[in-house]
Amino acid sequence: MKPKEEPDLILGSRYAEIDLNESPIVVLRCGHFFTTETLDGLVSLKDVYSVDAKTGAFTGLIEDAELSASIPQCPNCREPVKQYVTQRYNRLINRAFIDEMSKRFIVNGQQDLQQLEGQLMEVRKDLEKSRMSVVPDKPVQLRGQEAHEFTMQSINDEINNRARDTIKLLNAIKAFQHRMDIRHQPTYKLHQATVHSMARSEPLDVELARLTIDSSEKSAKRDRDQRITLGGSLLEIKVRCLVLEENFEIMRTVNQKHFQSTLPLSFPGGSPVARTDQFLKDTQRLIDDCTRESLPKISVEAILHYARIAQFFGSAQSGQNNDRAKAMSYRNIAKGLLAKADGLCENSFRDRDTLRQAIVATMTMLNKEFYETVSKEELESIKKAMFAIGECGMPMQLARCPECGKPVGGQGHTAVAGVSRAREMED
Repeated sequence: MKPKEEPDLILGSRYAEIDLNESPIVVLRCGHFFTTETLDGLVSLKDVYSVDAKTGAFTGLIEDAELSASIPQCPNCREPVKQYVTQRYNRLINRAFIDEMSKRFIVNGQQDLQQLEGQLMEVRKDLEKSRMSVVPDKPVQLRGQEAHEFTMQSINDEINNRARDTIKLLNAIKAFQHRMDIRHQPTYKLHQATVHSMARSEPLDVELARLTIDSSEKSAKRDRDQRITLGGSLLEIKVRCLVLEENFEIMRTVNQKHFQSTLPLSFPGGSPVARTDQFLKDTQRLIDDCTRESLPKISVEAILHYARIAQFFGSAQSGQNNDRAKAMSYRNIAKGLLAKADGLCENSFRDRDTLRQAIVATMTMLNKEFYETVSKEELESIKKAMFAIGECGMPMQLARCPECGKPVGGQGHTAVAGVSRAREMED
């Protein structure tokens, strides 16, 4: 067997020929060693740090949105380069580990979102199928007389029974959001641990370590991918929108029947009229978050749900003066948001044309007067466009970006190359 030094010849040079003052040696955990110049090139250190062309000195960090393709490896034995074995490559290694975890976060999050989206579709179908049976055409007959109180109680019981699936789904979505919250992301935890560890240590390459610490905020922002967390927020809005629409429809039908009952309608969580304001505030907050995070597709979908509930609220108040001013305010805000949504559709993202059709149809609906009836066909055309944009099917180990539709992740948790964020809205 050859001596240990023999396999570690560097660019044709033997160890004895190297001037350590000019070319320091880096020894990896696997035992192989290289000059810093050679290893810097092999692990692509220049992809992380900018270099002065004249002096060759590192001058700063290169901040971009691209996720690292792979974790650096020893050129000889392909063993991954371990963190803190050499301080020189901490930034590069930590970024690679964080990016690998980000890819898994995106893949797993998308799979969970797809599953929840599928549950929402099933719940929606079940509610639509059974909606006509909630309110009878006329009061129940008891002993030859109409029993209005009993009829209303039966309606309330049915409302509560139908709410079980949506409540269960909302709880599942909230659990998903809790898991995906930025404080619980492994990437964020690793980043924080890395920064704190570097702040306490005295690395060999002080200049590189200083650059790493100084850039922590920028790095954290790049690593905090909000497509999954805000996608979970959108899914919650979708379920709440479905519940409000369902309740508004039941309320409208009951009012048309003119049941002579002193027993009021009872909805879990309160009447849809009382819950509208908070729903619209939460939806507006999601729209603002998506705009700030450059996620036009989620923002447009949220705007469409805002407009739908503004319309339902307005229809419920068409014969009442108490909340008419509020209904007008909601409608005007919704119109402004729809104009914004149309502008967002100038960006390139998946399902853009379908969403644009929904925007046009929703704006037409909102431009009608309160007393004008919105036909079932109009509502169905908007619903068809909005709900035809669910997450696309994918193999269990392969996800697609919800914004651009490009692959994320890969088979067997092996990430595809060139994973990057959609940045169409950013300058």
